[in-house]
Amino acid sequence: MGSLVFVGLGLGPKGCSVQGVEEMRRAEVRYLEYYTSPHEPEMLTQLRKLGLEMTVVDRGFVEDGSRILSEAAEKKVALAALGDPMIATTHNELRTRAIKLGIETRVIHGATIASAAASASGLHSYRFSRTVTVTRESVNRLSQAYHILHENLLEEAHTLLLLEYDVQSGEGVSPADAMQGLLLAEANFKRGVVGESTFVLVLSRLGRADARLAAGSVSSLAGRTFGEPPHCIVVPGALHFTEKEAVAAIFSLEEASVQGNSGPVLRTAQTLVPRYVAKTKRALEQVQGKLGHEYDGVVENAELYMRDAERFLAEGEDEMAMLSVGYAEGLLDSLSFSGVAKLEW
Repeated sequence: MGSLVFVGLGLGPKGCSVQGVEEMRRAEVRYLEYYTSPHEPEMLTQLRKLGLEMTVVDRGFVEDGSRILSEAAEKKVALAALGDPMIATTHNELRTRAIKLGIETRVIHGATIASAAASASGLHSYRFSRTVTVTRESVNRLSQAYHILHENLLEEAHTLLLLEYDVQSGEGVSPADAMQGLLLAEANFKRGVVGESTFVLVLSRLGRADARLAAGSVSSLAGRTFGEPPHCIVVPGALHFTEKEAVAAIFSLEEASVQGNSGPVLRTAQTLVPRYVAKTKRALEQVQGKLGHEYDGVVENAELYMRDAERFLAEGEDEMAMLSVGYAEGLLDSLSFSGVAKLEW
């Protein structure tokens, strides 16, 4: 009877648990898969010292999975990967396929960047929200990363930005690239999410002997180099006083310089509604007192909806604010479309 065990190797060449080593020793077939971390030479050397000969495979081999599943039906197969294997959706999908085929599966968990980033930074792990991966393809148009960061900061939560590194090509995203991409996104969306003074943490090569930690404003870090990958960036939200103390101690900073980033962030409606209200006011000025009395109700309701939008926005009722200003614009548009008034928006 075969089996398939997924072994998490943790963050570095010596990060595998004793249980993981034991499982790999029992395996008849051993695969080692890399994708985002440049550890191959060190990792292979360390595993060989433990008496473990590994066959290195790429992501495509694991995604296909046919050979792994075929062997696991008859033999004990171990698939080892850095971090925790089930953080990768590819491994989770392979496990699901194996279970459906009646193959016994086990998971040996390992330390992963998601937990290590909180541990290394001194921030509370439960205050992190959705994680973002910054890829080479997205670095110059970080709209998705920007919007996720925006949502997290509005929740006063911390954000972990994982910077892509491709072992096969030897290419990746540097912290400077990621910060520049976020600044470009800010120039486009203008939500107050990131700027030159935004306080960030750069964590490089966690779990390795040459790990490096840096903290400061975007302007102070954007021009620096942080050595070899992998890298990640943490953007803190609101900070508890114990987090401020921890970050100051770990990064050798004055506590007063450790700042959260949720304060200046604008909700989407705070950016859009004033713009729409201003446009609606200009349109109202073009029709007030200039149409027949039969249109007084339309004009009055448009004005009331516009005032409702401002009130709802002040009360934090963003959806109602957007709806109200939309109704005001719709009423004025009806006058334009019907030919009653010629409006210049």
